[in-house]
Amino acid sequence: MADIKCVHCGKMVFEWAAECPYCKRPIANPNAPTNVSPQPKTWKKTSYGKKSPIPFIVAGVIVIMIVVAVVLFFKYNP
Repeated sequence: MADIKCVHCGKMVFEWAAECPYCKRPIANPNAPTNVSPQPKTWKKTSYGKKSPIPFIVAGVIVIMIVVAVVLFFKYNP
């Protein structure tokens, strides 16, 4: 990695710099990346949504009722 001369102010700058840190003008290097340093990771809180337990309770009660009905059906029907 080497330094190059800024074509605007003549100071030596890092070769991958998108702009001169001294004069803030773009470096005349078409291959220079626009983002030299990676963006910092931002952790956003993933919300899966607070789901209501009522549908699960209703589904559980229905399953229990079906199981009881099947057991009683086979118990009293020979």
